[in-house]
Amino acid sequence: MMKRILLLMLALAWIGSVIGQSKIDTITLKKGEVLDILLLSQYPDKKAALRSYFQTASPVAKKMSYQPQPGFKIVDHSQGNHRPDLLILGKWRDIEVREAFLTQIVEEVADFHERRRDIWSYFGLQYFEMHEDVSMEIHRDHYQVATAFWLESDNQPSKFYEKWGNKVQALGGDVLIELKEGKSPAGYQYNPQFFVITSWKSEAAFRDFQEKVQKLKRDNIQHVNELILQ
Repeated sequence: MMKRILLLMLALAWIGSVIGQSKIDTITLKKGEVLDILLLSQYPDKKAALRSYFQTASPVAKKMSYQPQPGFKIVDHSQGNHRPDLLILGKWRDIEVREAFLTQIVEEVADFHERRRDIWSYFGLQYFEMHEDVSMEIHRDHYQVATAFWLESDNQPSKFYEKWGNKVQALGGDVLIELKEGKSPAGYQYNPQFFVITSWKSEAAFRDFQEKVQKLKRDNIQHVNELILQ
């Protein structure tokens, strides 16, 4: 009887440890692949239109190598005037097929852009060609933040941005991915020079970092937009 109870307790403990483990999403990108960053806010009562959009547009995108990736709900905005509700990620085989999609989709779905305008009140898009293999682990129990930087001049470096990155590392944050040299098609302009997703062990750790960064001089920085992710 005691042996049976002990085995039951061990089994329950194992189940509890598995349930208690944090969810981890992994995104892997090979050199030459393209990562989409989509920032969205949806109009209310658009479920039917959204379903029809995906039924029509998704087969074209998938045929041309598009693969959806784990994304984020945006739960707060700590800097900047861009205030979307979702951060959606997706990848393509290469830059040629990604840009060919912009033309091909209109040939197959003539009202593609009109459908998007009908469904989403905000739609920002930027895509990035990978110049090396990249792997990103998203620990869902951590505090994730997306920060975008617009520079006043492309021809000058920003010491603020460099110091910002150093502060992330020094204060316990992890850079999940740093993106630059992105492209943003007409009609969906969201074109910062840098887009960075960082991960923090807690909100308090991020707030401490934020407080220290605010003391740095913002040289060659035109705008910063910061989104709290979930």
